[in-house]
Amino acid sequence: MNKIGIIGAGKVGVSLGRYFQINGLSLSGFHDRDLESVTYASRLTHTECFAEIHRLVDFSDVVFFTVPDGMIAHVWEQCRLFDIKGKYFFHCSGVLSSTVFEGCHELGAYACSAHPVCAVRSRDDSKAFEGKFVVAEGDELGLSLCRAMTIKTHNPLRIIQAVDKAKYHAAATISSNLFCALAQMSEQLMSDCGFDEEAAHRILVPLMLGNIQNIVEKGCISALTGPMERGDASTIARHLEVLEGDNREVYRLLSLRLVDMALHRHPDRDYDNILKLLK
Repeated sequence: MNKIGIIGAGKVGVSLGRYFQINGLSLSGFHDRDLESVTYASRLTHTECFAEIHRLVDFSDVVFFTVPDGMIAHVWEQCRLFDIKGKYFFHCSGVLSSTVFEGCHELGAYACSAHPVCAVRSRDDSKAFEGKFVVAEGDELGLSLCRAMTIKTHNPLRIIQAVDKAKYHAAATISSNLFCALAQMSEQLMSDCGFDEEAAHRILVPLMLGNIQNIVEKGCISALTGPMERGDASTIARHLEVLEGDNREVYRLLSLRLVDMALHRHPDRDYDNILKLLK
């Protein structure tokens, strides 16, 4: 298998590099502007610490970009200055497509975007990638190599069109980052009722986990419970009375989506009174 070089020694880059090694893929080493980060990555993986990008490109068949999205085009501009014919360039951005590697084909190289659908907590979190989906798009040879790598690492692969990357990533963000915002909002409301932060967290986490488990087992619509599922307009009205500002608006907008879900489950039920409250 080809030697993989990684540009970016943050939590994704280091954890991904170690994950590659655990699954039998070969690393050439890391490059990063931060000396401490790249030294740590190289020591952990027993690979080369490349002070200059061109040396990493020279010693690698595949170059992975695990830098912030805003830096990918800038780093690519440096890479394309060298002889890259026959090399593969991957980035792990969820929202950007492989077209960020502008001019790649004209230079005789291949491009792919490969986004692992997981949350990486630290630079030692290689387990975060285990069994997780990889959503990818790119040119034919780039995708062919991506397919071979995911088979080697036992990660399910799904192919997406470049035009759909932003919408795909919005979906992933809603189910992860925006869920964090909803959890924090609910904990803050509990705190307003006199519960301390720890108590609010301990009370709500089992409820959240139970709901996620219901979604896993039944699907989103069948997992719906509570006043909306019952068509309980009076309870929803009381919620709207006590909520203020952004909290009220978030509740209102999400409740409108819940009406649509509830109607799928109970198409003969009258939700007009609830819709009047939410409009």
